[in-house]
Amino acid sequence: MGKILDSEFRKELYKNLVDAGYEKAEAQKIIGKKYYVELLEELKHSVDLFLNNLVKEDYAEPLDCEMISKKFEELKKLKELLG
Repeated sequence: MGKILDSEFRKELYKNLVDAGYEKAEAQKIIGKKYYVELLEELKHSVDLFLNNLVKEDYAEPLDCEMISKKFEELKKLKELLG
């Protein structure tokens, strides 16, 4: 898991970017883009892992549909915000 997925890390990063002279909107966009990429990768990894287990007929780890749905909705919102 990338650090950017941790909300406290994102808050600290935002503060540091603003302190370094970035405009607030620019700092938000920088963090948002990185967060989007990492969230997308994590979601793809979760689904790929589930599919691989399904193919191997390994049913020990069910797919967490609620987590998938939440992350999917978050990706949609980020996509709209980031353009």
